[in-house]
Amino acid sequence: MTRNMRQIVTVTAFMPDAPALEIILPWLYNLNEVIYMKKILCLTVAVIIALMCLGCAVHEQQGDVNVPKFEYESCPRIDGSTANIPLAVALVKLMTGCTEAEAEESIDVSGTDPAYYALDDGSADMLLVYHPAQTTIDELDVFNRFNTDIIGYDALVFMVNADNPVESLTADQIRGIYSGKITNWKEVGGNDAPIVAFQRPTLSGSQTMMLNLMMSDTKMAEADSEIVAETMSDIVEAVAAYDNTANAIGYSVFYYASTMYAQPNLKFIAVDGVMPSNDTIKSNAYTYRSPFYAVTKKNAPAEIRATVEWLLTEQGQRFIEECGYVSAK
Repeated sequence: MTRNMRQIVTVTAFMPDAPALEIILPWLYNLNEVIYMKKILCLTVAVIIALMCLGCAVHEQQGDVNVPKFEYESCPRIDGSTANIPLAVALVKLMTGCTEAEAEESIDVSGTDPAYYALDDGSADMLLVYHPAQTTIDELDVFNRFNTDIIGYDALVFMVNADNPVESLTADQIRGIYSGKITNWKEVGGNDAPIVAFQRPTLSGSQTMMLNLMMSDTKMAEADSEIVAETMSDIVEAVAAYDNTANAIGYSVFYYASTMYAQPNLKFIAVDGVMPSNDTIKSNAYTYRSPFYAVTKKNAPAEIRATVEWLLTEQGQRFIEECGYVSAK
């Protein structure tokens, strides 16, 4: 018998007549139910609050790891690929609290393959960089002597003038164009016009991607010097404006051509029916993607390794996405 039931029995023992008892007893039973429900409600609220507090404690314990902080003068010297400049600038700002102008001044980007040599000779502390050419890999033994952590993805993309009617090419057609087997746009559904296929120099990130991801065992045709674009901006401008015609085609990395140096007279070509975008690169639906890395020496100071490790955390990967790149996770 509960305490409230005993109270009811005690009360009823002193009831003088049955009519009064009939009135009071139901009220007392209702009162008991109300008290019982209030106890259940209080217990439920207490459990919810406890769970919320536990969740807060878990969040505090497993929460975001803060990016390592540096004085501006002692910030790691970052080198890397041209397309990673915005990421490097944003990272320096985050680590030091400096202005964008100061961050840009601190960044000395020499390009994909030269950056690996800069790390090797000690003129850089850390790289944000694309995949190196095979000669660089062999000469520096890159993947054995350095820590190479994948922090994001970019993709090899193909560009034509906006007036070119061709919207999509197959991988075989692209290989045919760059091996010299296909020389006229009408062979791939375009106008009756010669194809001017711009290339990049051997030791450039986009050329390495072109050779590894697209050409593979197919040999590229030798290109005249006037259609080898020395810089990433050169090839974008050349394809967009070549001879005021729509005859040119070129390639670059998606982030650079779509974000850093987008041109109104340029359009991307779908490959095998898939248009490059952050979503298709992330899902690997657009398969011509390649990683970019945070690279350090094996014996890098702990604070520099901590920076790379932060880039691999959920917060670091979110930071990479907020900079407009495709994260690795």
